[in-house]
Formats: sequence, C-alpha cells, structure tokens
Amino acid sequence: MNGRLTAGLTLVEVLVSIAIFTVLSVAVLGSLPGILKVNGQTRDEQGVTVPAKAYLEQVRAAFNDPMTTVDPTTGKSTSTGQTNFDNKTVPAPPSGTQMNGYSCANAFTDQVITPAETGSVVTVRRLTLSCTQTGKPIRTFVVDYARPL
Repeated sequence: MNGRLTAGLTLVEVLVSIAIFTVLSVAVLGSLPGILKVNGQTRDEQGVTVPAKAYLEQVRAAFNDPMTTVDPTTGKSTSTGQTNFDNKTVPAPPSGTQMNGYSCANAFTDQVITPAETGSVVTVRRLTLSCTQTGKPIRTFVVDYARPL
C-alpha cells in the first residue's frame, strides 16, 4: 500500500472560497444602507398616512350620522349628518403628535351644486387635508363626500 489517502480541502481551495464569499458579502452589504433608507421613508409615510386615513373616516362618520332632528318652525326633518355636511362641521384635524410631527389643516371646496331653481344645495364636497413638516414633502389627502340623503 503505497497510496496516500487525502481527505479535506487544500489551503488554496479554502482561500479561494473565502475570497468568493468576501466579494459576495461586499456586494450584498453595499445595498443594505439604501434598503434601510427606503424602509425609514416608508415608516415616516405610514406615520402620516394611517392617522390621516383615520381622520378622513371620522369625517365620513360625522356626515353619515343618522340621528334626525325636526325644525319646529318648518317641520322639516334633517339628519345630523346632513347638518354637519351643510355646515362643514367636522372633527379638528389631528395634532402633530398624532401625525408623526406633521401639522395638518383641512379645507373644503364645493364640487357639485344643484341648480338655483332647486335651492342651490351642495351635493358633493371635497375635503383636502394638507400636512406639512419642515424639510419633508407636503402630504396631501383628498376625499370627495356626497351629501347624505
């Protein structure tokens, strides 16, 4: 028996595999800061978007309040939602602590108005919620609300 049994890897094979692993690691880890930056921006956006959506749902709920009142002079019955819609009565915009540091303001614009012959009633109102913070882009949320029946 003159043959030598060899088992395992040679030093050259180990060094080549370490070099390949190093090159791949540098390539993968080089993209990590960009991924973390995008993740942070997404988290900031969600910190504004989620409370804004909740606020817009509160406005919708105020306009859909089914409780009715009767005007004693005219006998006309209207829902609280209709009154809120006509008077633009909505909850206050969320504060900066609720909106990830953004300060928000709302504004209404009338979109659809019935003809003057029928009483010029606004049937669709647009609510624009604009949220600003120094050094960051303005976040604008727009929703159209129809007058409750």
